[in-house]
Amino acid sequence: MRIEVLDKVYECENDISAVEEVFNLVNDLLAESNQNFRCLEVDGLELNQDFDQYIVENIKEIKTIVVKVKTLQELLKDTFISVKEYSDRVIPEIDKLVDEFYQEVSSATWERFEQLLEGLQYVIDTLDVINKHQDEFANNQLPTIRQNLLKRIVMLQDALESQDRVRISDVLLYEIIPSFKSLSWEIDAHTSSGKVH
Repeated sequence: MRIEVLDKVYECENDISAVEEVFNLVNDLLAESNQNFRCLEVDGLELNQDFDQYIVENIKEIKTIVVKVKTLQELLKDTFISVKEYSDRVIPEIDKLVDEFYQEVSSATWERFEQLLEGLQYVIDTLDVINKHQDEFANNQLPTIRQNLLKRIVMLQDALESQDRVRISDVLLYEIIPSFKSLSWEIDAHTSSGKVH
């Protein structure tokens, strides 16, 4: 079997231990080259997930595995796009939650609220990763937006502890939604200005 990554080609037997050994070398090579794993192409089939299982199930027939990579810029751009898409999707959902918290709260409302909190954590974690690469962009407001979201989460926690549904609605409507709009606008500004190519 051939395993190709960047400008290197490795040959190995079609057994799991040999493939694992080569992939340890591949991981080291990616770390040294500041490249990021994107996907695997196994005999022409692109795999973005569950590739371990696919390789195990097809180990005897596989002829070539190509490791596809991304640069830091490509990875950051994809991350921006993912956060932007989430922001654009979540705003209408928050509007629905606001209406429900003002009126009748069901178990489904609380479930969606919990999903929103998980989404907020995802956004904050993602902004942390982006902020570690500040040198990739100039004059961005992402750290400020991240701090604002953290403050809004504390406000939501306070409202939850006091079981104040109106306060939860107000924080969602007047604090969280504007924060997501700012985030979406900031990402648009970065991607359209070419700061992330």
